[in-house]
Amino acid sequence: MIIALTGTPGVGKHTVASYLAKQTGYKIIDLNLLLRKKHIKEISISQLNKIVSPLIEEDSIIVSHMAHLLKSNKIDLFVVLRCNPIILIKRLKKRGYSSSKIRDNVIFEILDGEYIEAVEAHKNVAQIDNSSDYVRASKLIIKYLKGGRIIGDPIDFSVYMPRVLNILGKI
Repeated sequence: MIIALTGTPGVGKHTVASYLAKQTGYKIIDLNLLLRKKHIKEISISQLNKIVSPLIEEDSIIVSHMAHLLKSNKIDLFVVLRCNPIILIKRLKKRGYSSSKIRDNVIFEILDGEYIEAVEAHKNVAQIDNSSDYVRASKLIIKYLKGGRIIGDPIDFSVYMPRVLNILGKI
C-alpha cells in the first residue's frame, strides 16, 4: 500500500508519518526534504511528479503539503490531515512563522483548501482531524492498511472564522 499524507503546514503530517512508519515499517518519502536536498525552491506539478514517480514503492508514506498534487496511480489513499484553526495558529507561532504566513495557512485550512484540492484530483481521499490526537489519526490509517475501510472525519472549521480573524488581527 502507498499512502499520501497531506495537509496545511502545522497539521501534524510528519508526526503522523513517523508514528505510522514505526508501527508499520513503511518507508517515509518526505517530498519537502527531497526538494531541499536537490536545492529546489519552486517546482511545477509536472516536475514534482517526474521527480517523485520513480521513488514511489510499495509500503510507503509520501508526506508533504504537496502530496495531494501527485498524479500517480500507484497511490492507494490520499489522507488530508486537518487541524482546528485556533490550535493551528499556536503551532505555527511556535514554529516562528510570520503573521502573513500564519494568516494564509490558517485561512486555507478554514476554507478546506487542501481537502478540496485533493477531492477534485482523486477519488480515494479521506480527511482526518489531527488537532489533538495523532495516535488516533494514525490508527485510522493503520486500520485501512490492514484491509479496513477508512472513515474520515466530518470537518467544518468555518465556524471559527470570526474568532480566527480576531486572533489574526492581533498578531
